[in-house]
Amino acid sequence: MKILSINVSEPQKVIFNGKELITSIYKKPVSKIVQVTSQGIEGDRQADLSVHGGYDKAVYGYSYNHYKLWGEKLGKEFNDFGLVGENLTIDNFDENEINIGDRFKINDCVLQVSQPRIPCYKIGIKMNSRDFPKMFSQSGLLGSYFRVIEEGKIENGNEIQKVHSEENSMSIMDIASILFVDIKNIDLMKKALDIKPLTEEIKEKFRERLMKLGDFSSL
Repeated sequence: MKILSINVSEPQKVIFNGKELITSIYKKPVSKIVQVTSQGIEGDRQADLSVHGGYDKAVYGYSYNHYKLWGEKLGKEFNDFGLVGENLTIDNFDENEINIGDRFKINDCVLQVSQPRIPCYKIGIKMNSRDFPKMFSQSGLLGSYFRVIEEGKIENGNEIQKVHSEENSMSIMDIASILFVDIKNIDLMKKALDIKPLTEEIKEKFRERLMKLGDFSSL
């Protein structure tokens, strides 16, 4: 794997349905070397830290391979990097093959997979499709948030090397599936709760769902 593009944005105002909102989803490529810290990439700021950014979601990566699928689904051609608001556009990032907790080295920076993206309505605005948030969620092709384990500098073209495979984990696709598709799978939700690197945000969603389903054994 390698980085095709590093994309950043400051929060900006957009008008949607006659209302003003603030978003950082319209990220633009940068061509310089950038510093990556525990809070994210130099030059990138999030509009809503309750759903993006912070230690557990410092960097968001997405596969360029998925652009073609979304182009076919929406009847458009997508060539500009940062399509879904990702910081790192990666040539081939496979959610089926990458597990929560896996670590990747980019130059002198080390990132750890923490959770899949949970899309909000703003991605529908970005893609100019009211149906896109649900389509995106159901696909499981959500990309990944990363923690920054070792800070460092990265640039376009850097190779991405896996340096740690998390044992007794689940793939990004598996977690996405029980979040949005297989939503009553008690056994898989319990398994997910035992994955130490999985974010507390996702675990809390599963705990709440298990309580509603009447299963309190792992809570």
